[in-house]
Amino acid sequence: MITLSVAQSFASEFLQIFETLIIYYLLLYLLSLKKIIVSGLTAFVIVSIPLTVGSLYSLLLVIILWLFDRLKDNPNLVINSIYAMFTGIVMSSLFDLTDHYTYILFLQRNSNITLWGWLIPLNNFILTIIFGIVVVKIIRPKIQWFSVWFPKPIQLWKITIVFFLLYIWLTVVAEKDGIANEYAPLMLIMYLIIIFVGGIGFVSFIRSNAKAQRQQQLINSYRNQIATAQKVNAQYEDLRRERHDMKNMLLSVQGYIRDHNDEKANQLLSTFLQTNIDSKNYEGIDKSLSRLNISGLRNLIKEKAYRIVEQEIPLAIEVNAKIDSLPGSEVKTARIIGILLDNAIEATSNQKRPYIQIALLRHDEENYELVVANSLEKTLDLNKAMKFEHSEKENHQGIGLSNITQLVDNDDRYSFSAEVKEKVIIMTCFIQGK
Repeated sequence: MITLSVAQSFASEFLQIFETLIIYYLLLYLLSLKKIIVSGLTAFVIVSIPLTVGSLYSLLLVIILWLFDRLKDNPNLVINSIYAMFTGIVMSSLFDLTDHYTYILFLQRNSNITLWGWLIPLNNFILTIIFGIVVVKIIRPKIQWFSVWFPKPIQLWKITIVFFLLYIWLTVVAEKDGIANEYAPLMLIMYLIIIFVGGIGFVSFIRSNAKAQRQQQLINSYRNQIATAQKVNAQYEDLRRERHDMKNMLLSVQGYIRDHNDEKANQLLSTFLQTNIDSKNYEGIDKSLSRLNISGLRNLIKEKAYRIVEQEIPLAIEVNAKIDSLPGSEVKTARIIGILLDNAIEATSNQKRPYIQIALLRHDEENYELVVANSLEKTLDLNKAMKFEHSEKENHQGIGLSNITQLVDNDDRYSFSAEVKEKVIIMTCFIQGK
Protein backbone atom coordinates (compact mmCIF):
# COMPACT_ATOMS: atom_id res chain seq x y z
CA MET A 1 0.00 0.00 0.00
CA ILE A 2 1.32 3.45 -0.91
CA THR A 3 1.60 5.69 2.15
CA LEU A 4 1.83 9.42 1.49
CA SER A 5 1.68 12.49 3.67
CA VAL A 6 -1.68 14.21 4.10
CA ALA A 7 -0.67 17.04 1.75
CA GLN A 8 0.66 14.62 -0.88
CA SER A 9 -2.43 12.43 -0.65
CA PHE A 10 -4.78 15.43 -0.94
CA ALA A 11 -2.81 16.89 -3.86
CA SER A 12 -2.73 13.52 -5.63
CA GLU A 13 -6.49 12.92 -5.29
CA PHE A 14 -7.27 16.53 -6.22
CA LEU A 15 -5.10 16.48 -9.34
CA GLN A 16 -6.45 13.12 -10.49
CA ILE A 17 -10.04 14.41 -10.40
CA PHE A 18 -9.05 17.78 -11.87
CA GLU A 19 -7.04 16.19 -14.68
CA THR A 20 -9.87 13.74 -15.46
CA LEU A 21 -12.21 16.71 -15.86
CA ILE A 22 -9.70 18.45 -18.15
CA ILE A 23 -9.49 15.37 -20.40
CA TYR A 24 -13.30 15.11 -20.40
CA TYR A 25 -13.76 18.72 -21.53
CA LEU A 26 -10.98 18.33 -24.10
CA LEU A 27 -12.86 15.37 -25.54
CA LEU A 28 -16.04 17.45 -25.87
CA TYR A 29 -14.36 20.56 -27.34
CA LEU A 30 -15.51 22.47 -24.24
CA LEU A 31 -12.22 23.32 -22.53
CA SER A 32 -11.93 27.00 -21.62
CA LEU A 33 -10.62 29.16 -18.79
CA LYS A 34 -14.07 29.09 -17.20
CA LYS A 35 -14.19 25.29 -17.42
CA ILE A 36 -10.71 25.04 -15.87
CA ILE A 37 -11.81 27.16 -12.89
CA VAL A 38 -15.05 25.20 -12.51
CA SER A 39 -13.09 21.93 -12.76
CA GLY A 40 -10.75 23.07 -10.00
CA LEU A 41 -13.64 23.98 -7.71
CA THR A 42 -15.45 20.73 -8.52
CA ALA A 43 -12.33 18.67 -7.78
CA PHE A 44 -11.82 20.51 -4.47
CA VAL A 45 -15.42 19.85 -3.40
CA ILE A 46 -15.21 16.15 -4.32
CA VAL A 47 -11.90 15.60 -2.52
CA SER A 48 -13.29 17.38 0.54
CA ILE A 49 -15.93 14.65 0.85
CA PRO A 50 -14.51 12.01 3.23
CA LEU A 51 -14.53 8.63 1.48
CA THR A 52 -12.80 5.56 2.88
CA VAL A 53 -12.17 4.21 -0.62
CA GLY A 54 -10.56 6.56 -3.16
CA SER A 55 -11.95 4.62 -6.14
CA LEU A 56 -15.42 5.97 -5.37
CA TYR A 57 -14.29 9.45 -6.41
CA SER A 58 -14.62 8.41 -10.08
CA LEU A 59 -18.22 7.32 -9.49
CA LEU A 60 -18.98 10.56 -7.65
CA LEU A 61 -17.41 12.59 -10.49
CA VAL A 62 -19.55 10.90 -13.17
CA ILE A 63 -22.70 11.49 -11.10
CA ILE A 64 -21.86 15.19 -10.65
CA LEU A 65 -21.21 15.65 -14.39
CA TRP A 66 -24.53 13.97 -15.13
CA LEU A 67 -26.30 16.29 -12.67
CA PHE A 68 -24.69 19.35 -14.30
CA ASP A 69 -26.05 18.33 -17.71
CA ARG A 70 -29.41 17.42 -16.21
CA LEU A 71 -29.85 20.82 -14.57
CA LYS A 72 -28.94 22.56 -17.84
CA ASP A 73 -31.31 20.32 -19.88
CA ASN A 74 -28.35 19.49 -22.08
CA PRO A 75 -29.62 17.70 -25.23
CA ASN A 76 -26.35 15.72 -25.27
CA LEU A 77 -26.91 14.34 -21.77
CA VAL A 78 -26.70 10.68 -22.78
CA ILE A 79 -23.64 10.91 -25.03
CA ASN A 80 -21.82 13.15 -22.52
CA SER A 81 -22.50 10.62 -19.78
CA ILE A 82 -20.96 7.87 -21.92
CA TYR A 83 -17.87 9.99 -22.53
CA ALA A 84 -17.63 10.77 -18.80
CA MET A 85 -17.71 7.08 -17.84
CA PHE A 86 -15.14 6.10 -20.46
CA THR A 87 -12.90 8.98 -19.44
CA GLY A 88 -13.23 7.99 -15.78
CA ILE A 89 -12.32 4.35 -16.49
CA VAL A 90 -9.34 5.14 -18.72
CA MET A 91 -7.87 7.93 -16.57
CA SER A 92 -8.36 6.03 -13.31
CA SER A 93 -6.65 2.95 -14.80
CA LEU A 94 -3.74 5.03 -16.09
CA PHE A 95 -3.36 6.80 -12.74
CA ASP A 96 -3.35 3.48 -10.86
CA LEU A 97 -0.74 2.07 -13.23
CA THR A 98 1.43 5.19 -12.94
CA ASP A 99 1.15 5.27 -9.14
CA HIS A 100 2.06 1.60 -8.87
CA TYR A 101 5.22 1.77 -10.96
CA THR A 102 6.24 5.12 -9.45
CA TYR A 103 6.08 3.41 -6.06
CA ILE A 104 7.99 0.34 -7.29
CA LEU A 105 10.75 2.29 -9.02
CA PHE A 106 11.22 5.29 -6.74
CA LEU A 107 9.42 5.06 -3.40
CA GLN A 108 9.63 1.47 -2.23
CA ARG A 109 13.35 1.60 -1.37
CA ASN A 110 13.50 5.27 -0.45
CA SER A 111 12.84 6.26 3.12
CA ASN A 112 12.48 9.99 2.39
CA ILE A 113 8.80 9.74 1.42
CA THR A 114 8.22 13.39 2.29
CA LEU A 115 10.27 14.44 -0.72
CA TRP A 116 9.95 11.55 -3.14
CA GLY A 117 6.21 11.18 -2.55
CA TRP A 118 5.59 14.23 -4.73
CA LEU A 119 6.64 12.13 -7.71
CA ILE A 120 3.18 10.54 -7.77
CA PRO A 121 1.19 13.74 -8.51
CA LEU A 122 4.04 14.93 -10.77
CA ASN A 123 4.02 11.74 -12.85
CA ASN A 124 0.21 11.85 -13.02
CA PHE A 125 0.45 15.41 -14.33
CA ILE A 126 2.98 14.36 -17.00
CA LEU A 127 0.73 11.43 -17.92
CA THR A 128 -2.25 13.79 -18.32
CA ILE A 129 -0.30 16.07 -20.66
CA ILE A 130 0.73 13.14 -22.85
CA PHE A 131 -2.75 11.63 -22.90
CA GLY A 132 -4.30 15.06 -23.54
CA ILE A 133 -2.18 15.38 -26.69
CA VAL A 134 -3.33 11.91 -27.78
CA VAL A 135 -6.96 12.93 -27.20
CA VAL A 136 -6.64 16.15 -29.23
CA LYS A 137 -4.63 14.68 -32.10
CA ILE A 138 -6.06 11.17 -32.43
CA ILE A 139 -9.11 10.30 -30.34
CA ARG A 140 -11.24 13.45 -30.54
CA PRO A 141 -11.30 13.81 -34.36
CA LYS A 142 -12.28 10.16 -34.75
CA ILE A 143 -15.27 10.24 -32.39
CA GLN A 144 -16.67 13.65 -33.36
CA TRP A 145 -18.97 12.08 -35.95
CA PHE A 146 -20.40 9.76 -33.28
CA SER A 147 -22.08 12.66 -31.46
CA VAL A 148 -23.67 13.79 -34.72
CA TRP A 149 -25.01 10.43 -35.85
CA PHE A 150 -25.98 9.07 -32.40
CA PRO A 151 -27.07 11.98 -30.15
CA LYS A 152 -29.03 9.69 -27.77
CA PRO A 153 -27.62 6.12 -27.81
CA ILE A 154 -29.67 4.85 -24.86
CA GLN A 155 -28.73 1.20 -25.39
CA LEU A 156 -25.01 1.95 -25.44
CA TRP A 157 -25.46 4.18 -22.37
CA LYS A 158 -26.98 1.28 -20.41
CA ILE A 159 -24.18 -1.08 -21.45
CA THR A 160 -21.57 1.50 -20.47
CA ILE A 161 -23.17 1.93 -17.03
CA VAL A 162 -22.87 -1.83 -16.43
CA PHE A 163 -19.18 -1.90 -17.37
CA PHE A 164 -18.48 1.28 -15.39
CA LEU A 165 -20.10 -0.09 -12.24
CA LEU A 166 -18.23 -3.38 -12.73
CA TYR A 167 -14.98 -1.44 -12.95
CA ILE A 168 -15.79 0.58 -9.81
CA TRP A 169 -16.68 -2.60 -7.94
CA LEU A 170 -13.40 -4.28 -8.88
CA THR A 171 -11.30 -1.27 -7.89
CA VAL A 172 -13.15 -0.84 -4.60
CA VAL A 173 -12.69 -4.52 -3.71
CA ALA A 174 -9.02 -4.43 -4.69
CA GLU A 175 -8.37 -1.26 -2.70
CA LYS A 176 -10.36 -2.31 0.35
CA ASP A 177 -8.71 -5.74 0.57
CA GLY A 178 -5.25 -4.27 0.05
CA ILE A 179 -4.43 -6.23 -3.10
CA ALA A 180 -4.29 -3.28 -5.53
CA ASN A 181 -0.50 -2.94 -5.25
CA GLU A 182 0.37 -6.58 -4.75
CA TYR A 183 -1.54 -7.75 -7.81
CA ALA A 184 -1.24 -4.61 -9.93
CA PRO A 185 -0.38 -6.47 -13.20
CA LEU A 186 -3.42 -8.72 -12.73
CA MET A 187 -5.62 -5.72 -12.02
CA LEU A 188 -4.25 -4.01 -15.11
CA ILE A 189 -5.17 -7.04 -17.22
CA MET A 190 -8.67 -6.99 -15.79
CA TYR A 191 -8.99 -3.29 -16.56
CA LEU A 192 -7.79 -3.89 -20.11
CA ILE A 193 -10.34 -6.68 -20.51
CA ILE A 194 -13.12 -4.34 -19.37
CA ILE A 195 -11.96 -1.62 -21.75
CA PHE A 196 -11.53 -4.14 -24.58
CA VAL A 197 -14.97 -5.69 -24.12
CA GLY A 198 -16.48 -2.22 -23.81
CA GLY A 199 -14.73 -1.20 -27.03
CA ILE A 200 -16.08 -4.26 -28.85
CA GLY A 201 -19.56 -3.43 -27.60
CA PHE A 202 -19.13 0.14 -28.78
CA VAL A 203 -18.04 -0.96 -32.28
CA SER A 204 -20.86 -3.52 -32.44
CA PHE A 205 -23.35 -0.83 -31.48
CA ILE A 206 -22.03 1.50 -34.18
CA ARG A 207 -22.22 -1.18 -36.85
CA SER A 208 -25.71 -2.35 -35.93
CA ASN A 209 -27.06 1.19 -35.75
CA ALA A 210 -25.35 2.20 -38.99
CA LYS A 211 -26.92 -0.83 -40.67
CA ALA A 212 -30.32 0.05 -39.22
CA GLN A 213 -29.96 3.64 -40.42
CA ARG A 214 -29.04 2.51 -43.92
CA GLN A 215 -32.06 0.22 -43.99
CA GLN A 216 -34.30 3.03 -42.76
CA GLN A 217 -32.89 5.36 -45.40
CA LEU A 218 -33.66 2.77 -48.09
CA ILE A 219 -37.18 2.36 -46.71
CA ASN A 220 -37.71 6.14 -46.64
CA SER A 221 -36.33 6.47 -50.16
CA TYR A 222 -38.62 3.70 -51.38
CA ARG A 223 -41.62 5.33 -49.68
CA ASN A 224 -40.75 8.70 -51.21
CA GLN A 225 -40.48 7.12 -54.64
CA ILE A 226 -43.87 5.46 -54.21
CA ALA A 227 -45.43 8.73 -53.00
CA THR A 228 -43.90 10.62 -55.92
CA ALA A 229 -45.08 7.99 -58.40
CA GLN A 230 -48.60 8.12 -56.94
CA LYS A 231 -48.58 11.91 -57.08
CA VAL A 232 -47.40 11.95 -60.70
CA ASN A 233 -49.97 9.31 -61.60
CA ALA A 234 -52.75 11.36 -59.93
CA GLN A 235 -51.61 14.49 -61.80
CA TYR A 236 -51.56 12.54 -65.04
CA GLU A 237 -55.10 11.26 -64.43
CA ASP A 238 -56.27 14.81 -63.63
CA LEU A 239 -54.64 16.02 -66.83
CA ARG A 240 -56.33 13.29 -68.85
CA ARG A 241 -59.72 14.18 -67.37
CA GLU A 242 -59.19 17.89 -67.98
CA ARG A 243 -58.05 17.21 -71.54
CA HIS A 244 -61.12 15.04 -72.14
CA ASP A 245 -63.44 17.70 -70.66
CA MET A 246 -61.78 20.44 -72.68
CA LYS A 247 -62.13 18.47 -75.90
CA ASN A 248 -65.83 17.93 -75.24
CA MET A 249 -66.28 21.61 -74.39
CA LEU A 250 -64.51 22.72 -77.57
CA LEU A 251 -66.69 20.38 -79.63
CA SER A 252 -69.74 22.02 -78.07
CA VAL A 253 -68.38 25.51 -78.77
CA GLN A 254 -67.60 24.46 -82.33
CA GLY A 255 -71.23 23.40 -82.76
CA TYR A 256 -72.53 26.77 -81.58
CA ILE A 257 -70.10 28.60 -83.87
CA ARG A 258 -71.20 26.54 -86.89
CA ASP A 259 -74.79 27.49 -86.05
CA HIS A 260 -73.67 31.14 -85.72
CA ASN A 261 -74.88 31.16 -82.11
CA ASP A 262 -72.08 33.31 -80.70
CA GLU A 263 -73.97 34.16 -77.52
CA LYS A 264 -74.34 30.52 -76.50
CA ALA A 265 -70.70 29.82 -77.37
CA ASN A 266 -69.59 32.74 -75.21
CA GLN A 267 -71.79 31.62 -72.30
CA LEU A 268 -70.39 28.09 -72.49
CA LEU A 269 -66.83 29.36 -72.54
CA SER A 270 -67.48 31.72 -69.62
CA THR A 271 -68.99 28.87 -67.60
CA PHE A 272 -66.04 26.59 -68.33
CA LEU A 273 -63.44 29.28 -67.62
CA GLN A 274 -65.40 30.59 -64.61
CA THR A 275 -65.12 34.12 -65.98
CA ASN A 276 -67.58 36.59 -67.36
CA ILE A 277 -65.65 39.65 -68.49
CA ASP A 278 -68.62 40.94 -70.49
CA SER A 279 -70.29 41.91 -67.21
CA LYS A 280 -67.21 43.86 -66.11
CA ASN A 281 -65.92 47.14 -67.37
CA TYR A 282 -62.51 48.53 -66.57
CA GLU A 283 -62.21 51.48 -68.90
CA GLY A 284 -58.49 51.98 -68.33
CA ILE A 285 -57.66 48.40 -69.26
CA ASP A 286 -59.92 48.42 -72.30
CA LYS A 287 -58.41 51.68 -73.51
CA SER A 288 -54.84 50.43 -73.02
CA LEU A 289 -55.60 47.35 -75.12
CA SER A 290 -57.50 49.19 -77.86
CA ARG A 291 -54.50 49.07 -80.23
CA LEU A 292 -54.28 45.29 -79.98
CA ASN A 293 -56.56 44.04 -82.74
CA ILE A 294 -55.98 40.33 -82.20
CA SER A 295 -59.21 39.32 -80.46
CA GLY A 296 -57.96 36.14 -78.81
CA LEU A 297 -54.85 37.71 -77.28
CA ARG A 298 -56.70 40.87 -76.30
CA ASN A 299 -59.35 38.81 -74.51
CA LEU A 300 -56.66 36.76 -72.72
CA ILE A 301 -54.74 39.82 -71.51
CA LYS A 302 -57.98 41.56 -70.54
CA GLU A 303 -59.13 38.62 -68.41
CA LYS A 304 -55.76 38.42 -66.62
CA ALA A 305 -55.69 42.20 -66.17
CA TYR A 306 -59.16 42.16 -64.61
CA ARG A 307 -57.97 39.54 -62.12
CA ILE A 308 -54.99 41.70 -61.24
CA VAL A 309 -57.12 44.80 -60.66
CA GLU A 310 -59.67 42.86 -58.61
CA GLN A 311 -56.83 41.76 -56.30
CA GLU A 312 -56.00 45.46 -55.84
CA ILE A 313 -52.59 45.07 -57.46
CA PRO A 314 -51.45 48.24 -59.27
CA LEU A 315 -51.23 47.55 -63.00
CA ALA A 316 -49.77 49.40 -65.98
CA ILE A 317 -50.42 48.28 -69.58
CA GLU A 318 -48.77 49.64 -72.70
CA VAL A 319 -49.33 48.81 -76.38
CA ASN A 320 -47.15 51.28 -78.25
CA ALA A 321 -48.65 50.83 -81.74
CA LYS A 322 -51.50 49.26 -83.63
CA ILE A 323 -51.00 45.49 -83.84
CA ASP A 324 -53.18 43.48 -86.21
CA SER A 325 -51.13 40.29 -86.23
CA LEU A 326 -48.00 38.74 -84.74
CA PRO A 327 -45.42 36.41 -86.25
CA GLY A 328 -45.44 32.84 -85.06
CA SER A 329 -48.22 30.70 -83.65
CA GLU A 330 -51.07 32.51 -81.93
CA VAL A 331 -51.60 29.46 -79.71
CA LYS A 332 -47.95 29.48 -78.61
CA THR A 333 -48.01 33.24 -78.07
CA ALA A 334 -51.17 32.91 -75.97
CA ARG A 335 -49.57 30.20 -73.85
CA ILE A 336 -46.50 32.36 -73.25
CA ILE A 337 -48.60 35.40 -72.28
CA GLY A 338 -50.78 33.28 -69.99
CA ILE A 339 -47.80 31.75 -68.18
CA LEU A 340 -46.04 35.10 -67.72
CA LEU A 341 -49.14 36.79 -66.31
CA ASP A 342 -50.07 33.85 -64.08
CA ASN A 343 -46.56 33.85 -62.62
CA ALA A 344 -46.70 37.60 -62.06
CA ILE A 345 -50.06 37.30 -60.27
CA GLU A 346 -48.80 34.43 -58.13
CA ALA A 347 -45.60 36.26 -57.19
CA THR A 348 -47.38 39.47 -56.13
CA SER A 349 -50.51 38.05 -54.49
CA ASN A 350 -49.16 38.32 -50.92
CA GLN A 351 -46.83 41.29 -51.27
CA LYS A 352 -47.33 44.47 -49.25
CA ARG A 353 -46.51 46.80 -52.14
CA PRO A 354 -47.10 44.83 -55.34
CA TYR A 355 -47.28 46.06 -58.89
CA ILE A 356 -47.31 44.54 -62.38
CA GLN A 357 -46.39 46.06 -65.73
CA ILE A 358 -47.37 44.66 -69.14
CA ALA A 359 -46.01 45.97 -72.42
CA LEU A 360 -46.52 44.77 -75.99
CA LEU A 361 -44.14 46.72 -78.20
CA ARG A 362 -43.97 46.84 -81.97
CA HIS A 363 -40.55 47.71 -83.37
CA ASP A 364 -41.43 47.02 -87.02
CA GLU A 365 -43.60 44.62 -88.99
CA GLU A 366 -41.36 41.66 -88.20
CA ASN A 367 -40.15 42.39 -84.65
CA TYR A 368 -42.27 42.56 -81.51
CA GLU A 369 -41.47 42.50 -77.83
CA LEU A 370 -43.64 41.26 -74.95
CA VAL A 371 -42.54 42.44 -71.49
CA VAL A 372 -44.04 41.45 -68.13
CA ALA A 373 -42.47 42.89 -64.98
CA ASN A 374 -43.54 42.48 -61.38
CA SER A 375 -42.29 43.52 -57.96
CA LEU A 376 -40.30 41.23 -55.67
CA GLU A 377 -40.01 41.23 -51.89
CA LYS A 378 -37.69 38.27 -51.54
CA THR A 379 -34.48 37.40 -53.31
CA LEU A 380 -35.27 35.27 -56.34
CA ASP A 381 -32.97 32.62 -57.77
CA LEU A 382 -33.66 32.69 -61.53
CA ASN A 383 -32.06 29.29 -62.03
CA LYS A 384 -34.48 27.85 -59.48
CA ALA A 385 -37.43 29.75 -60.97
CA MET A 386 -36.74 28.13 -64.34
CA LYS A 387 -37.09 24.64 -62.89
CA PHE A 388 -40.13 22.48 -63.53
CA GLU A 389 -43.04 22.94 -61.08
CA HIS A 390 -41.32 25.76 -59.19
CA SER A 391 -43.71 27.99 -57.27
CA GLU A 392 -43.31 30.83 -54.79
CA LYS A 393 -46.28 29.49 -52.83
CA GLU A 394 -45.74 26.95 -50.06
CA ASN A 395 -46.88 23.37 -50.75
CA HIS A 396 -47.76 24.35 -54.30
CA GLN A 397 -46.50 23.17 -57.67
CA GLY A 398 -46.57 25.77 -60.45
CA ILE A 399 -45.81 25.71 -64.11
CA GLY A 400 -43.04 28.22 -63.51
CA LEU A 401 -40.98 29.63 -66.32
CA SER A 402 -39.67 26.27 -67.48
CA ASN A 403 -42.57 25.82 -69.90
CA ILE A 404 -41.70 29.07 -71.67
CA THR A 405 -38.14 27.94 -72.30
CA GLN A 406 -39.55 24.70 -73.70
CA LEU A 407 -41.95 26.63 -75.93
CA VAL A 408 -39.30 28.93 -77.40
CA ASP A 409 -36.60 26.30 -77.81
CA ASN A 410 -36.06 25.19 -81.40
CA ASP A 411 -38.29 27.99 -82.70
CA ASP A 412 -36.39 30.83 -84.36
CA ARG A 413 -39.39 33.16 -84.12
CA TYR A 414 -39.28 33.27 -80.31
CA SER A 415 -36.61 34.07 -77.73
CA PHE A 416 -36.97 34.57 -73.99
CA SER A 417 -34.92 36.24 -71.26
CA ALA A 418 -35.42 37.14 -67.60
CA GLU A 419 -33.48 39.37 -65.24
CA VAL A 420 -33.81 40.79 -61.74
CA LYS A 421 -33.14 44.49 -61.10
CA GLU A 422 -33.74 46.29 -57.80
CA LYS A 423 -36.46 43.94 -56.50
CA VAL A 424 -38.15 43.71 -59.90
CA ILE A 425 -38.16 40.71 -62.21
CA ILE A 426 -38.39 41.59 -65.90
CA MET A 427 -39.45 38.81 -68.28
CA THR A 428 -39.11 39.51 -71.99
CA CYS A 429 -40.23 37.46 -74.97
CA PHE A 430 -39.09 38.58 -78.42
CA ILE A 431 -41.27 37.58 -81.38
CA GLN A 432 -39.81 37.99 -84.85
CA GLY A 433 -40.73 36.91 -88.34
CA LYS A 434 -38.45 34.72 -90.41
